[in-house]
Amino acid sequence: MIDQHFAGDAACASCHPKQAAAQRRSGHSRTAVAMSDSDFATELLAGQPYPDSRRPQTFEFTSHSNRFMVRDVDDPGLPALPATWLLGSGTHAQTPIFVDQQAQRGVEMRWSFLANRDGIGLTPEHEKFDQYEAKSLQCYGRPMDAGDVRSCLGCHTTVGPPAQLPIQNDLYVANVGCERCHGPRKQHALLAHQGRGEESKPLVQYASAEAYIDACAQCHRDESSVSPTAQPHELVRFQPYGLKRSRCYLESPDKLTCSTCHDPHDTVSHDRTVYIQQCQQCHQSGHDSLCTANPQGDCIDCHMPATEWTAGIAFHDHEIRIHEALAPKHSTPQVKP
Repeated sequence: MIDQHFAGDAACASCHPKQAAAQRRSGHSRTAVAMSDSDFATELLAGQPYPDSRRPQTFEFTSHSNRFMVRDVDDPGLPALPATWLLGSGTHAQTPIFVDQQAQRGVEMRWSFLANRDGIGLTPEHEKFDQYEAKSLQCYGRPMDAGDVRSCLGCHTTVGPPAQLPIQNDLYVANVGCERCHGPRKQHALLAHQGRGEESKPLVQYASAEAYIDACAQCHRDESSVSPTAQPHELVRFQPYGLKRSRCYLESPDKLTCSTCHDPHDTVSHDRTVYIQQCQQCHQSGHDSLCTANPQGDCIDCHMPATEWTAGIAFHDHEIRIHEALAPKHSTPQVKP
């Protein structure tokens, strides 16, 4: 099915070199790799066993038949487990998972690569799983059913087996490539090489700002997939969720999308000036929307502050609003007459 309908990133690059080069710089281009082929695996195999910071366990890493294996040295009777995939771009973290194709289940490993430590540490949010059942998959991390595995791999790959087929590792196309957002384009690529590319119409078109954001929200999440019990510091991970709650979005019908500020192909820019200039396209002198507190200030620090999620990992809050706790810090004192 994949070979029949999907062209692959290389085919797209031949006609769209600028976008392809940008995509290769992005985190999307490196968000899934076979664990055994990863730099992280190489580092772990050359290093020492990892003592869990919250459990009486120590994990040892070995390679066997080109498989990266992990075992708990404190429980010799517990079988070693292979780490199948390493998921995440590494901008913040990369987490290994085990996929059991026979049982159609998996495990999110308890240890990850953490960029802010430049090394191994507790997988984010695994402090919730300190209690575990001996001799079970819980010993290695968070057990996942088939739906969990499909969800994880579905957001870190371009395409995988459809729901009616079993999970099969070799049917996943690693990383988020062109056709994850643009749809299968093999027919388009074939026609393009004949000079007839326009005959193959786009399979994916975003008729509204909401539809555009919904495409990103398939993985970055919005109100349809965020837990109602999520805490504010957890919600900052989910940019579409926050953006859709913002007055900037709600009062600018069909104008504000993720790509208003972010190049959808390239890596996330850290040029604060670019973002401030984008805010000032609407919030400028002569408009009711001008920021009266500090019109020449840093919009991002005040209205989209970086907020720690967990393990020192922070995200900018995309619910654009006045944060009352930050207002005194960023406001310019008004001179009394």
